[in-house]
Formats: sequence, C-alpha cells, structure tokens
Amino acid sequence: MTTNAFIFAWDCYGIESIVPISQYEHIDRDNTMRILAEQPKIHNPMNGILRNLMLRARVNSQRNYEIYAIDCDASLDEEFWQKQWEEYPQETAEVIRERGHQLYSDRSTVERTIK
Repeated sequence: MTTNAFIFAWDCYGIESIVPISQYEHIDRDNTMRILAEQPKIHNPMNGILRNLMLRARVNSQRNYEIYAIDCDASLDEEFWQKQWEEYPQETAEVIRERGHQLYSDRSTVERTIK
C-alpha cells in the first residue's frame, strides 16, 4: 500500500500534471471484494486519467513527454511539488527519474542545435 503517491507528467516545456493517486487506491481494493461477492465493479477514475496522459504523450511525441509515478513521504504534498517544479524544474525532474517508476518516456538525450 502506498503512502503518498503521485503521477507526474512533463514535457520539454515543463511540468504539465501532478496527480495525487493515493486517493484512488481504495477503489481497486473495494473492487476485489466486489468481484468475490459477485457484484459489479465500480469505475476507478485513475484508469482514465492515466490513459489520457499516455495518449497525450504519444500523440505529441515531439514534446518529449515523461510520465512517472512516485511514492513519497506524507509531508510532500501537491503544494510542495508544485513549488519544487516552479523553483527547481531540472533538479526535480532528476529526483523523480531517479526515485520514481517510469510509466512513459520520450525523453530526448540528444542536444538539439539550430542550424
């Protein structure tokens, strides 16, 4: 079980989405119980959120999207992460790459030069 999980989606222009996902965790657990009780499952909004992020990244591959999930300490809330991205965008991306779980990456490792 996660403590305080987030999904981050960013591209070459900066952070695009910070989605707190721990709030959706109980839905999957409840659905397991519903299946065992032969009841219909309920929709988990996280599935749609992630699907939309991935679709946007694939359709706009020229923007070099990266999508990561990370579980962190409870004191690191959404406000903390927004401030980190504003003040230290490159360092924040590096920390998330190092400690998070990569869900999607079109990261460009080649420097672009204008000719």
